[in-house]
Amino acid sequence: MLRTAWRRKIGALLVAPMVLALAACSGASGGEATPKAPAATAASESNPAFVKAQELFTANKCISCHGVDLSGKVGAKTNLQKVGSKMSKEQIANQIKNGGGGMPVYSNKLSEEEIGLLSDWLSSKK
Repeated sequence: MLRTAWRRKIGALLVAPMVLALAACSGASGGEATPKAPAATAASESNPAFVKAQELFTANKCISCHGVDLSGKVGAKTNLQKVGSKMSKEQIANQIKNGGGGMPVYSNKLSEEEIGLLSDWLSSKK
């Protein structure tokens, strides 16, 4: 009996951080203050589409996992600072739409136009 109780406690301690990390990426609001938009570069500040993409990135709580500076907060795969040199615009759009690898699906939360704005902006990160 004592071993079973300890196994349950250890299991809960191992699962809890994973659940918290996934909840942070899912866009669930915990009543926090609105985070700042990702750091803009001179090129993105002059492109209205990129400004809109940055707003979408923040509004959909993408920074929960990817960080304000796109450096990633949940492991190396969440770093988007040079994602445009690793993935094509189409691959980025597919990842946003279908999720996978810990990322939630956004095809039911974002329009095709919004996904296009995000994938254009992110594919420029090289």
